[in-house]
Amino acid sequence: MGKNSNIESVSNSISNTLLHEILIAYSNKPESLPHLTNEEIEYRGQSMKKASKVNFNNDAKKIVRNKVIKKIINRLKTKYSDVAVPKGIVQQRVDEELPFFFN
Repeated sequence: MGKNSNIESVSNSISNTLLHEILIAYSNKPESLPHLTNEEIEYRGQSMKKASKVNFNNDAKKIVRNKVIKKIINRLKTKYSDVAVPKGIVQQRVDEELPFFFN
């Protein structure tokens, strides 16, 4: 895969992982928590595997970070509009979690 497709693939996977982590924390449907937890675990494994196969420089990591933030915000607005996530949480979670995927 080329650099751009690697960035897209890794950012999709990480955004799914972090989206589900945010949904677990802020979902207003307790009956969804077991399913969300299982999906977060699965997505995290896939993300770690994908991220470990590539060696991104700092510029590429910034691109991944920005794409992940945009994708999570977009999915929260379109697919999970009923979930109230405080402003700034997406960026905070991405900044906290992203280093774990690139070590």
